[in-house]
Amino acid sequence: MKRFLAVLTLLVLTCSCAFAQNAYPDGIYRGFYYDGGIEQIAIQFEIRDGLFDSIVYRGVKYKDGNYLSEDASDAQKGTMRQYQQLADYLLGKGIDAIDDLYFPYDIVEDVDAVTTATVPSSKLISALWDGLNRRPFKLLDTSKLPTADEYSDGVYRGSYMEGGTEEVAVEFTLRDGCFASISYRALAYKDVDYLAEDALEPVAQIAGQFSQLLAYLEGKPVSSVNDLYQPGSIATDADTFSGATIRAPKVISAIWDALNRHAYQMSD
Repeated sequence: MKRFLAVLTLLVLTCSCAFAQNAYPDGIYRGFYYDGGIEQIAIQFEIRDGLFDSIVYRGVKYKDGNYLSEDASDAQKGTMRQYQQLADYLLGKGIDAIDDLYFPYDIVEDVDAVTTATVPSSKLISALWDGLNRRPFKLLDTSKLPTADEYSDGVYRGSYMEGGTEEVAVEFTLRDGCFASISYRALAYKDVDYLAEDALEPVAQIAGQFSQLLAYLEGKPVSSVNDLYQPGSIATDADTFSGATIRAPKVISAIWDALNRHAYQMSD
């Protein structure tokens, strides 16, 4: 009996691990950690067959400056090398290896006078989970789409920020698992406000394409967010601007951010 229970436990653990490894579709993910209005960690990573295939820091900052800049101090460069060791540790491992980062002393080596205690690995952990929760920024295999759970009726708000700028912010209402309404609260890129009333025609045209993405979702279930990975089949061309000009992954990221935050307001 004891042997049977031991085998059963092993099978359950094995199945659980297999599910965890394959729960995330193959794709490129982007995650962030913000604090005090500063984008302290911005990371991009690739998942293949449930394993980390690549990890790249797109931004590492703190109150004392940009750790990726060419003129970074020796202490900043030392900390950055430690951050890289944390990322390298994950390569070839599954999602569950993220938990190992809670114990950076077992992973990171001292660099000069910089000790492992200076490595705020929790920020990296937060950024990684933020990326996973937002679903793939870009799918590598369109036959394996992210799954959608059931969500409560209510009003949801989410955003996609990069470099301290809120590039996409959405608000939507869910009723019976479908988008009853959805709109942009912010839509910007490189100091260009796509929602401005005085926006020039090219900008207004692209804004119109972005609006088509949201209009497509109205009345459809949450799973239809996956259709936005192919924006060219949804948004019509506007003069010389094609659907490819739409940064749909940022819209997808903002929507999943909202869903993961749960309802901003519950429906009556």
